[in-house]
Amino acid sequence: MLKIKNINAYYGKVHALKNVSLHLKPGEIVTLIGANGAGKTTLLNTLSGIIPTASGEIALEGRDVVGHTADRIVSLGLSQVPEGRQVFNPLTVEENLELGAYLRFRTRREKGEIAADLEKMFLMFPRLKERRRQAAGTLSGGEQQMLAIGRALMARPRLLLLDEPSMGLAPLVVQDIFKVIERLRAEEGTTILLVEQNARAALKVADRGYVLETGKVILEGKASELLENKDVQRAYLGRDKKEIWER
Repeated sequence: MLKIKNINAYYGKVHALKNVSLHLKPGEIVTLIGANGAGKTTLLNTLSGIIPTASGEIALEGRDVVGHTADRIVSLGLSQVPEGRQVFNPLTVEENLELGAYLRFRTRREKGEIAADLEKMFLMFPRLKERRRQAAGTLSGGEQQMLAIGRALMARPRLLLLDEPSMGLAPLVVQDIFKVIERLRAEEGTTILLVEQNARAALKVADRGYVLETGKVILEGKASELLENKDVQRAYLGRDKKEIWER
C-alpha cells in the first residue's frame, strides 16, 4: 500500500526527517510512536504533500507521489486526519463532512454516492447525526474528533493517516475512538498509519510499529514485540499511561 525509502524533509531550517524508511501492507494498522518533536507529524504531512520531500521515495500503491500536490494525493486514495482535529468551526457537521468529499462533486452519480456516504458516516457516528445541523465549533472534543475522521473518510481513502486522535480526550472517549479505528480496518479494509502518544493504546490495535526519535526510525517490529520491549516500556509505556488506559 505504501513504501517510503530514505525520506528527508525539513520543517523550516530543522532537518526533521532523516532517511526514514517504512512500509504498510494493505489492511494493516501501523503505528508511529515517539516523543514530541520526534518528527511524527512531519512525516504524515510529508506523505500528504503538505511538506515537500527534500529527497527519498514515496510510493502509494506503486505510484510515485513525491512532488504531488495535497489534493492530488487525496485523489489517489490517501486522506489525513490532522492533529488537533481542525474542523471548520462556523460550518455545520454536515457541511464539514461534505467538504471531505470535495474532489468527488463532479457528476450526478457521484453526488448520489456522496449522499449515501454521508448517511454511512451518521451510522458510524450516531452523535454526529444528532448534531448534523449544529456548528462544528460547538461540539465536544470527542465529537470533533469523530467529525474529523468522518470528514477524511468521505474522500473514500484506501490509506488513512491519523495524527494523535486521542489528544485531549477523556479515557472513555479515547476507547471509543480506538474502537472506530479497529472497525475501519475490520469492516472497510482501510489501511491505517497511526501517530499516537498513547503508545500502549496504539500498540494494542496495531499490527506493527515504528519508533521515531529525532527524525530517525530507531526501532521497528510487531506491535506485540514492541509492547514487551524493555526500552519501549521505559520510554513510552509508563505505569501512569497503563492505568489511564485500563481504568
